[in-house]
Amino acid sequence: MKRTALGVLALAGTLVIQLASALPSTAAERRVITKTVVKGQAVTAEFDHTDGCIQTRVSVFGSALTVRGSTTPEKLGFVSVTQVNTCTDTTLINGSGETSALNLSVPNALARGQLRMSMEFTNYADPTNPVVSPMTADLSFRATARATSTFTKSKYFSEGIKFVSSTDVKNRAGSATGTVTIGAQKVVSPATPAYYATIGVAISKDKTVARPN
Repeated sequence: MKRTALGVLALAGTLVIQLASALPSTAAERRVITKTVVKGQAVTAEFDHTDGCIQTRVSVFGSALTVRGSTTPEKLGFVSVTQVNTCTDTTLINGSGETSALNLSVPNALARGQLRMSMEFTNYADPTNPVVSPMTADLSFRATARATSTFTKSKYFSEGIKFVSSTDVKNRAGSATGTVTIGAQKVVSPATPAYYATIGVAISKDKTVARPN
């Protein structure tokens, strides 16, 4: 499961900073302005390796969002794992885990990143008897390509209210190595680099301007 910095900012839609301002004129000309500014950083990594009959696929995602005016970021970490014995067509692991307890470091240049987190992982390989185990992930990211930027902006009017929204996203493709463990089982080892990895940052801005009747 892949999640990008742009997609992650959508999770912050309920986080709003409201600023009221009045023009130096009559009450009828006063405007109410609502602004939302969210900064986010995120990393993703995809692993796929086979050892004999055992094929393991792991997806890792980590993000941190900060609303302007707040010093506490909203964090989200996610890992999904599937493991299949291809010789017997038996599913050994099929589950995921999610947490807000993570440490994520992404410098502004996006040259590298670090993600550490722990969570509970639920394995639904046997749907009638799901198994919950402790999971840890410790991954290092390094950029391998130039940054790409995407800027989008939209605005529209509705019933006297002006809406303006913009998102500025910067991503760098990279490599990721480290460990992911479920209980005592290591499903990702340092010897297995990710076949896909990204390091990204984004800024989302939303503004509404309403002129009271």
